[in-house]
Amino acid sequence: MSEKRFTAGGDDWEEKLLEQLSKMFNDMGMKMDTAQLKTMMDQIRSQFETMGLDPEKMAGEKIELNLEATMNDLAKMMGANLPTKEPAAVEVKTEEVSESDNEKLIPVSEDDIYINDDEMILTIDCSRVDEIDDGGEGVEFILTNGGSVLSVMKEGRPKPVRKYNIGKVVKSIDEWSLNNGILDMTLKI
Repeated sequence: MSEKRFTAGGDDWEEKLLEQLSKMFNDMGMKMDTAQLKTMMDQIRSQFETMGLDPEKMAGEKIELNLEATMNDLAKMMGANLPTKEPAAVEVKTEEVSESDNEKLIPVSEDDIYINDDEMILTIDCSRVDEIDDGGEGVEFILTNGGSVLSVMKEGRPKPVRKYNIGKVVKSIDEWSLNNGILDMTLKI
């Protein structure tokens, strides 16, 4: 559209308005095409009619629209103010975490590993890990470093709460249980 201003009631003014509004919404990152806007305009007209208002009588003889106007200017022309929202105050609590404790790779003793054919049975004492409760609720175990490290993840934490070097490369975790702080796990080699 080459012209910046046009007169309501002129030739195809509604189509030009819808195109300009569509461009404005798309520039703001809101995907909106002219068909969607036309549907919304029809709904607005229907609401006016339901309230017993005739938008054409309210408009007067001639209205000039500046398509460069902001949404607030448009709202003022329509006799309303857009509500403004104050930014919400957000309080973020951070927890002091020693990186060396979480990132430390703890070796698993050979006495705690039993290998039978293509299975590895692993026993780890997790009773001193505060983040892990006895039932193992919210705990997930993930194999990392190509399957040689067992990472213990706690729900809501971005990093592992513990990392155990299991000494061998394994393919998958078959099953695990956590009783009285003792983790028993069967892994596929």
